[in-house]
Amino acid sequence: MTVGSEGPSYVYAADAMNMWPQGSNVRARVATEEYALDSFQNLLFSICRFKEVTGRFPRKISVVSFTFKRRRFETLHAPAIRWPANQFSYLGVNPPPSTGFNLEKSSQGELQNAAKPFEVDPYGCGGVLRKKRLERNPFYRTPPYPLSCPEMQDILSWCGPDLIPTTMVPW
Repeated sequence: MTVGSEGPSYVYAADAMNMWPQGSNVRARVATEEYALDSFQNLLFSICRFKEVTGRFPRKISVVSFTFKRRRFETLHAPAIRWPANQFSYLGVNPPPSTGFNLEKSSQGELQNAAKPFEVDPYGCGGVLRKKRLERNPFYRTPPYPLSCPEMQDILSWCGPDLIPTTMVPW
């Protein structure tokens, strides 16, 4: 079991590989989100983290992830939080075949283990998605976002199954 979250691990990897542009201030401007337990929370919590750092909500969101996750983000997660479609973009990437990455197997797993459960439980509050979150949080960490982003309290606690009304989100 690893301790810590996925977000900072990418920063640590970039640090270790000296991936930051020479002479730039990019590294100094990096902020991570450390509480998300799944892709839906990655999207939602990152909006609050952005607001914590900048003092405002983002105008546009760009997600970079595996190509096979595109449908889930574009047709399930972004609509569930009522993010405007014209302010959302997705850049799909796949590891090169030389890595041994099995795109077909991963795509099947995505459909069965992520997309289908989010289709019936858009906010991940029950069933298999709730169980995954509990298993991924062995130390019972609690996100601070209801306090740091009070404007998002409704969406942070919404469990559906209906989508949250657009009047209840701050964007």
